[in-house]
Amino acid sequence: MEERKPVVLVSGATGQIGVFLLPRLVAQGDQPIAISRRAAAAGEVRPTSAKDGVHWINPDDYPDPVNLDRKVFSEPRYQWLHRVSCFYSCGPIEMATHWATLCPKLDSIICISTSSIYTKANSPARTERDRMADILAAEDALKALCREREIRLVLLRPTLIYGCGMDQNISLIAHWVKRLPVIPVAGKASGLRQPLHAEDLATIMLRCADSEIPGLFESPVVGGETLSYRAMVSRVCRALGRSPRLVSVPVGLLKLAVQLLSLWPSARSLNPQFVTRQNIDLVFDDAALKQFTGFTPRPFHPTGADFDVPVSALNRNKV
Repeated sequence: MEERKPVVLVSGATGQIGVFLLPRLVAQGDQPIAISRRAAAAGEVRPTSAKDGVHWINPDDYPDPVNLDRKVFSEPRYQWLHRVSCFYSCGPIEMATHWATLCPKLDSIICISTSSIYTKANSPARTERDRMADILAAEDALKALCREREIRLVLLRPTLIYGCGMDQNISLIAHWVKRLPVIPVAGKASGLRQPLHAEDLATIMLRCADSEIPGLFESPVVGGETLSYRAMVSRVCRALGRSPRLVSVPVGLLKLAVQLLSLWPSARSLNPQFVTRQNIDLVFDDAALKQFTGFTPRPFHPTGADFDVPVSALNRNKV
């Protein structure tokens, strides 16, 4: 690793934000250390070499900070941890405190959480409530560490992320648009959405790191346009050059259909609650964040390429 370059740590490096964030970090002269079991499994992790300006590490090679032996921590292979000044946490948030603890000179964390904590904390679905409780607990642990060590924490909660075919929301819609002549929606599907491109989110993270955002700052992050769920689906169809017919189905009937469909192994991730939410506004105000960063994300006009997984991500996912 080159001593003259600032060392930054990136988790979730092979995810939908990391694929846009890493090249920008390299371009601006930083030395990213990317955490990835996927890259390790694909044979890309090397102890002392970099690929495309990024150093990849296998998280399994690093000690649990709870049982950390300081003598082990002083070994040469761990010395780069002492040079990390900024941590870009792109997921999973449960590991953010772990890695922040391993970096003794860390002074800034830009952390991605989710806006779902605003909308699913009291969900009728126990699995959603439990997941939100886990995320909030992870946020609280990270906040406590940052207060104790006086680390600046910028906690970002983005809305629907799209842009490289790796999300489980808009790209799932695209999946069905490609395969079905008819797309059912719940009633009027009038609930408002603010889709956010992953590339714009990466830009916002970089601007947060360079901004004068003080102390502990929390904010939702929204896309550059607010539109209805129905309009969002229509634009996905247009982006893919398809013209399936959107059919309004009574909410109760569509929930029952989704519940039955979720019994199939390949559709177990489907949750009937997303049917109800199609008519609920999921909109947030990130005016304070925009004031700090001076950046407004693009409106929602996707192209077919926004639903293709990048070749680099595909390669790293191969084991």
